[in-house]
Amino acid sequence: MANIYEMTHDVLYYEADETGKLSLPYILNLAILSSTMQSVAYGIGPDETHTRGLGWIVLQHVMDIKRRPNIDETVILQTYAREVNPYFATRIYKIFDTDRNELVSIESLYAMLDMEKRKMARIPAEYVALYGADVVKKIPRLPEPTKISADASALSLDYRVRYTDIDSNKHVNNSKYFDWLQDVLGETFLQTHEPVQVNIKFEQEVRMGDVISSTATIGDAQTVHRIMNGDIVAAEASATWTVAD
Repeated sequence: MANIYEMTHDVLYYEADETGKLSLPYILNLAILSSTMQSVAYGIGPDETHTRGLGWIVLQHVMDIKRRPNIDETVILQTYAREVNPYFATRIYKIFDTDRNELVSIESLYAMLDMEKRKMARIPAEYVALYGADVVKKIPRLPEPTKISADASALSLDYRVRYTDIDSNKHVNNSKYFDWLQDVLGETFLQTHEPVQVNIKFEQEVRMGDVISSTATIGDAQTVHRIMNGDIVAAEASATWTVAD
């Protein structure tokens, strides 16, 4: 049985956007914080994995949002590793309010990275035992994000990867992609719409000094996104939205 980890957190002002609600990048940051703290509690946190020359990498997130918490709101962060095979693992993240109403749910697909070779590595058996995940032969695929149509009229902005965008795995932190996905949509759209679901799939690493292009199309209730690093697709994503109150 999976070992469930929980922690509480008070939403800070700098974790929110101008709506006063927890921003998409910080929703992901808090989720990752909970799994990092679980790993540290088990003695297999980033320091231990990096000593082995290993690091966890995210291949895909599917995020469902019922309500974004507000500044100063206390939330409960919950996470557990659900399934694992020798090379891949799925993890569930949830954010609850203090009445245990589910606000956010994220299903994530992970792999273990050999930090030197920049290739996938086997997940150590002792990690699997500590997390209590179900050992399976094959992990079901997550749904693919919608892809941008070749003939669609798209918005696009370029960004240079900065030093502060890089995490301890020596590539762009996952939450930065959410900045790039949102920013291209513009202030008017973001002020008048609330995210309901975001599905992002990471294809290639982005490293220090790279210049990426964030491209998006806007439909009635969906935006479709592509992050390009030169002529290489770094990530693809789609999001559904509702009109803000």
